[in-house]
Amino acid sequence: MTSPTFFRSTYDLTGIVQGVGFRPAVYKLATDRGIAGWVQNRSGTVRLCLEARQADADAFVADLPAARPPHARIDACRLVDRMAIPALASLPFRIRDSTSTDSLRVVIPPDLGMCEACRKEVFEPSEHRYRYPFTTCTDCGPRYTVVKTLPYDRQRTTMAAFPLCAYCRAEYRDPTDRRFHAETVACPDCGPSLSLEDATGKAVAGDPLIATRAALARGSIVAIRGIGGYLLAADAFNQTTLRRLRALKHRPDKPFAVMAPDIETLRQYCEVPPQAETTLKSPQAPIVILDLPPLSPPLDLGHSSPSPRPRAAHLSPLDIGHSLLDIGHSSPSPSPSPSPSPSPPSHPPLLPSSLITPDAPTLGAMLPTSPLHALLLEPTDDDPTPRFDLLIMTSGNRGGEPICLSPAEARDRLGGIADLFLHHNREINLRNDDSICVMRDGATQTWRRARGYAPGGVRLRAPLKRTVLAMGAELKNAIAVGAGAEVIFSPHVGDLESPEAVDALRGLVETLPAFLEKSPQAVAVDLHPDLHATRIGRELGEHLGIPVEAVQHHHAHAAACLAEHGHGAGLALVFDGTGLGPDGSIWGAELLELHGATYKRHATFSPAPLPGGDAAVRHPLRQLVARWVAGGEAPLAETYAAYGIPETQAGIWTQQVRQALNAPMSHAAGRLFDAFAALIGVAPASVTYEGQAAIRLEAHAARAGAPPSVKVPFDCREEDCLLNINWSRAFTGLPPLAELRAHQNEWALAFHHAVADAACAMVDYALSRTQLRTVALSGGVFMNRILAERVARHLRERDLTVLIHRQVPPNDGGISLGQAVIAGR
Repeated sequence: MTSPTFFRSTYDLTGIVQGVGFRPAVYKLATDRGIAGWVQNRSGTVRLCLEARQADADAFVADLPAARPPHARIDACRLVDRMAIPALASLPFRIRDSTSTDSLRVVIPPDLGMCEACRKEVFEPSEHRYRYPFTTCTDCGPRYTVVKTLPYDRQRTTMAAFPLCAYCRAEYRDPTDRRFHAETVACPDCGPSLSLEDATGKAVAGDPLIATRAALARGSIVAIRGIGGYLLAADAFNQTTLRRLRALKHRPDKPFAVMAPDIETLRQYCEVPPQAETTLKSPQAPIVILDLPPLSPPLDLGHSSPSPRPRAAHLSPLDIGHSLLDIGHSSPSPSPSPSPSPSPPSHPPLLPSSLITPDAPTLGAMLPTSPLHALLLEPTDDDPTPRFDLLIMTSGNRGGEPICLSPAEARDRLGGIADLFLHHNREINLRNDDSICVMRDGATQTWRRARGYAPGGVRLRAPLKRTVLAMGAELKNAIAVGAGAEVIFSPHVGDLESPEAVDALRGLVETLPAFLEKSPQAVAVDLHPDLHATRIGRELGEHLGIPVEAVQHHHAHAAACLAEHGHGAGLALVFDGTGLGPDGSIWGAELLELHGATYKRHATFSPAPLPGGDAAVRHPLRQLVARWVAGGEAPLAETYAAYGIPETQAGIWTQQVRQALNAPMSHAAGRLFDAFAALIGVAPASVTYEGQAAIRLEAHAARAGAPPSVKVPFDCREEDCLLNINWSRAFTGLPPLAELRAHQNEWALAFHHAVADAACAMVDYALSRTQLRTVALSGGVFMNRILAERVARHLRERDLTVLIHRQVPPNDGGISLGQAVIAGR
């Protein structure tokens, strides 16, 4: 009888296959089926060798996607070699030591939020890792932030400084354990540890966790070293602390994010729809922007002095968000229990949302991203400090800077803000801030790609012709590397307003291509020559001797949205605040037609002057006066007085507009929002963060309720085959300020309807000149929910396919994708 023929089949698997428990899953499947061979991490692939009958090997590969761990992704499984062997090896299936080799594609594993199994361990007194803040397994924990080189193995991460104890080593080697080959495995006997120091650098005695929780309850601001950098934490119910944090951080209005111990607690303070709950509980564990409950009439805000917090049993949840009564430090807790999720009280304390999110009825919220965060929120049975319902968790930085990484950096840059510093000795090799998401059309839309999402890629429908390093924008910067049929995003860098942020960008430009083992063949930059990202990109191109491609800002926005959805051509509405056009003017309300790497402009908003340039962006009243002057309006002295504009100042701005002195012309939709917010009296005199006036305008529109009975007029005019939307009549034909203020919400909603109608008119004009029937919505202005939903609905009623951003931010954090695609083609 002839012996059956066996084969040694070798495969290369690509995707998210390192740092997510993929090799242990392969090991278990092979062992269960009695297949010999081995699996091995390489630089960007997993090499799999199977010794079995051909039919068994084929069945194994076919079943592998279903057996993969939850956070793994198999993009391709390529047969490298298959050869006949006389007999099966007697050795069992093995996990081989990793090796560095040239690879088709490298994917750096993202950081993963705490899993439920580790959470239960941390709060169970009988467990070895009870109260241990650095508990992880193959399903959770830091990845990208601790890796030094690839392949992803412990010795190539910052965890190499912590040799495994016998307990952890046994788990690491046990195929039945969930820590089998978990590279960040650690325990109190061998792993990282916490330390607490005061603002002078002096060590604080006692248990660091217990001391930190007590300090937070007393009203302290604590700098906490997390997974990707430092966060500043404070009790979300202590108004004195919140005011102090805003003053020290020079952040008067920009919203703070909060962290809740669980969904049940979070649901007491804001609305959590099912998809938002799924996103909050996902391994990415981002901040999710949620709606506050419907509001009752505002209470008298006053300036009450600190007093103990009431339980507010007599108050309705509708009162949440408007009371500025001082409501204490931490919420009462039930009797100490090992359970991490005690039953919430029937009546939650009042949330001082006017101090947390002053400009909008929304709350940026997240769940604990690591055991350390969970242990800060929840007491264990030896901790007398009650449970916190919500803690402020805001980026550990000063305005315009990246988050701090090291204890030395935190002491230097957060000194004078933080009262205490909770450090740990697990080094953070690569910076990664919190991601931000929002719900749109019942699904998640990413507003900031960072921890959990980045580094991560977008698959393209067709491969690029060359490898491109895309430098992104000046605001919300994130770079990207495009190679083959994928573009890999860096984590969020932020606004390039400080030397520290520029240095962080320079560091990423060096490290990201190196990690991906991709040498750029071209650099893509914004068309504006004076942006930091553009300058650094041009320097790099000159240094490497490779071409530098300048990509128009709104073209990149449009290409990013189309590419994310696998489209190579389409129409795109791109509304934002600024971007240099090829004609030298400021664009920002564009209807573009894209085909591959080319575009045509079909429609825009008529330009309006910005007296003082950037100063007009910071002071919306300048823009309002400019709109009046440009529209031929001659306001009376009492009009200026009603708006608080000194006549002499108005005269200067008028002369700037009339004589075109430092008054650049802008087409941008974002500037239109600023000016109209000033017109109806909802814009701040001085904007303290990007988009503030527009956010206030949207908040007022959301409160309008019924459809508006008034209309905001605009005019359409074709000039040289370009449709111009003129908004002059919106500023010269409306009632006086007193009447506008009396109906602010209605006028705010009417304005949103007018902008949506104008956007649809732009699309209609383009449809008469092209056969394309797909429309992408991109740019920061389309982060406005009322506008985006109304435009999308009206376009779908025209039987058009409407694309909105999902994985990639609609703001400037997403344009590096478009830059890479355009330059790569």
